[in-house]
Amino acid sequence: MAKLCTGALAYKALNGLVCVYKPPCVTIKQVQHTIITHLCRDLNALPNGPQEKRVEIIGATNEPMSVCLVPNYADNPLACGPRFINEDFRCSWATHLGFFSSGVLLLGINEGTKLTYLLNTARLPRAYKLHGQLGKATDTYFWNGKTVERSMHKHVSREKIDRVVAHMQAAHQKAMYELSGVHMDSQTMYDLAVEGPIRPANSKIPVLYGIKCVHFDSPNFTLEIHAVNEYEKYLWTLVHDLGVQLKTSAHCTGVQCIRQGKFDLEYALLRKHWKLEYIVDNMNRCRKVLEENENLMRPISAVLSI
Repeated sequence: MAKLCTGALAYKALNGLVCVYKPPCVTIKQVQHTIITHLCRDLNALPNGPQEKRVEIIGATNEPMSVCLVPNYADNPLACGPRFINEDFRCSWATHLGFFSSGVLLLGINEGTKLTYLLNTARLPRAYKLHGQLGKATDTYFWNGKTVERSMHKHVSREKIDRVVAHMQAAHQKAMYELSGVHMDSQTMYDLAVEGPIRPANSKIPVLYGIKCVHFDSPNFTLEIHAVNEYEKYLWTLVHDLGVQLKTSAHCTGVQCIRQGKFDLEYALLRKHWKLEYIVDNMNRCRKVLEENENLMRPISAVLSI
């Protein structure tokens, strides 16, 4: 930050990718607006260089006139307003997070919007922690929905959850390979699997790579999900389906994105750190990650042509 001695220099440095932690019950547009507003506030607080001058000719027209420089009031913040406003920034996100979801969110600022587009088309796998509760089902599969069913859950154990989620993972992986249109026992399928995770060409088809139970304290449990093309409602449905297969009912109580590609919670800026100095530092960290992983935005992996 010592090099960013003026607002103009700091503004030029704001071109890149930022990793922030999105709180729950906050929209992405609210996150964008908050970050840009804080950037404008911090940029306007920095020195903006000397005020512009204007040339003024003084004296009678029938006598020698003098030329002098006087302050240009059109460049005075009291006359023209703040030097930096929200409309001076462009901001976009790589992948969407739902209103009730929290966790890692990648934002591109100014020229960084090109990076978010490439990350979006690359469809990087994301990891989630799904928090659920047994014994109750709602009409939305989330805690804020209307209760439609209550059931016993004392017969559910950690071993039973592990067994069911293993079957769910196997079924999703089998469907992932079947959708490729290649015979399961062929050499082509083996070569396809060796190249990397199979990603669908259609960005609207969710693909689940892994699911496991990482915490169980009846009636509460936590699942770790690795998926691509997922969305909030789809994740809620997974928790509901788990309850059905366990011969009880379940609903989701929270969704947290813990990793997107190479970006995890270690890189995510909390709300209290949404300031100019932290954002510039985070941009540099994200830039190093992209430089060290050149294929991150162009992953070499199989693609389902659906």
